[in-house]
Amino acid sequence: MLILVVRALPDVPPSAMIKLLDRYARHLGDQDGRLVLCGIQPSLSHLLQRSGTADRLGDGGIVPAAPELLGGLEEAWVAARVDVSTAPP
Repeated sequence: MLILVVRALPDVPPSAMIKLLDRYARHLGDQDGRLVLCGIQPSLSHLLQRSGTADRLGDGGIVPAAPELLGGLEEAWVAARVDVSTAPP
């Protein structure tokens, strides 16, 4: 599992960035891995939903931004640990 903190991305990234994130999520999924995006602003979350990337990321794959720096990272880390502990051997 890869947790990517994207808080510093532009408010509305170009479609190339959405495609890159989708492609990377697909690649990790093909390897039995998972991409979690952390620190997501509402506008980016909306774009990820519209593009279908949010579906590829799955439940917990988008962690909203929190007021404190890296605040959503704790939530993403907890979700990642749950995913790993419930994964089949």
